[in-house]
Amino acid sequence: MAQCLAPSVQWQMRLTKSSMETSSMTSKMWNSFSLKQNKKGAIKTSTKFRICASSNGTINRMEDLLNLDVSPYTDRIIAEYIWIGGSGTDVRSKSRTISKPVEHPSELPKWNYDGSSTGQAPGEDSEVILYPQAIFKDPFRGGNNILVICDAYTPQGEPIPTNKRAKAAEIFSDPKVVAQVPWFGIEQEYTLLQPNVNWPLGWPVGGYPGPQGPYYCGAGADKSFGRDISDAHYKACLYAGINISGTNGEVMPGQWEFQVGPSVGIEAGDHIWCARYLLERITEQAGVVLTLDPKPIEGDWNGAGCHTNYSTITMREDGGFEVIKKAILNLSLRHKEHISAYGEGNERRLTGKHETASINQFSWGVANRGCSIRVGRDTEKAGKGYLEDRRPASNMDPYTVTGLLAETTILWEPTLEAEALAAQKLALNV
Repeated sequence: MAQCLAPSVQWQMRLTKSSMETSSMTSKMWNSFSLKQNKKGAIKTSTKFRICASSNGTINRMEDLLNLDVSPYTDRIIAEYIWIGGSGTDVRSKSRTISKPVEHPSELPKWNYDGSSTGQAPGEDSEVILYPQAIFKDPFRGGNNILVICDAYTPQGEPIPTNKRAKAAEIFSDPKVVAQVPWFGIEQEYTLLQPNVNWPLGWPVGGYPGPQGPYYCGAGADKSFGRDISDAHYKACLYAGINISGTNGEVMPGQWEFQVGPSVGIEAGDHIWCARYLLERITEQAGVVLTLDPKPIEGDWNGAGCHTNYSTITMREDGGFEVIKKAILNLSLRHKEHISAYGEGNERRLTGKHETASINQFSWGVANRGCSIRVGRDTEKAGKGYLEDRRPASNMDPYTVTGLLAETTILWEPTLEAEALAAQKLALNV
């Protein structure tokens, strides 16, 4: 018997020689999740799987169809249109056939959906229009099939309220912002939960593991819970063309992080949302629940953030440290505006404990993970580099956060009085 993700019963399957219940994870692409039959031919299970069959042959035939390469028989492809739902954190998608492979979103048609079923439109006027904005390769279907990141508009062409991409695109198209070539590196933390019980993967149901300490970047069945999901997601992102730069196990057991970037401008939001979609699909196949709650477990456990590393061309050039300090000053003056847009439930995470600053007080420091804004030792030593905004929650909207950072540090100018008071308070030499 092999247990791929954690020494817990939700990852065990019941198999017999003539029949089995099988998980919804049917694609051979995720073979690292498959479990081997033991000598006795039976493995305990606490899960019911979404595809039931009378024989192994039926499942194999279904897998054959899921992995079928249709490119020798047709030029048509499948495009999975992806958009953000009414909660602002849920991803929705549906598929359509496109007559031939495409290379740019402008080659794709707009499409509509029922906004009343996603909390984005009233039933009497429910049509919402999807505008294709970015294309990624589809790691689930392979071939020329694609994933399409879309944003949503009314039939009259106005962005609906949950369309945060439109505002960000406006900011990133401003000539002043374009000239600064803003780079973003986003650290997306997330927590894996056991199905039905909403308790972290690897934790005893209703109980707690040992205290934090051995889990961060740890290895071993008693320290790492969900590695196969993290690795499958990593490869899926690389296949799709997402600019993923790394991944690691986090401080709280059952919690993981992946990093995307450096990405320029609006691309950062597109890549994070597509990466989130892939993670939702992979956890769906694995029968594990994904949550972006910023504080999934109360008590002496780390929350989940989405730290956002940021720089402009003048920050990256000689003398850039002074530009960074000026940016920090601006950020201090708009602290409330940023906090209000940095994720729901963030007050449960930003307590001043567990590597966070207080939500009510702005602070900055070099190599200090208990500050609102952290500057690295390398940046201080080189006199140029980037800053890390540690305030965003794991459920933040990357379009909103990246757009706000560019707006506050490039486009927004404080009054001289406010600037002087802030500089004095932060002891910045600006």
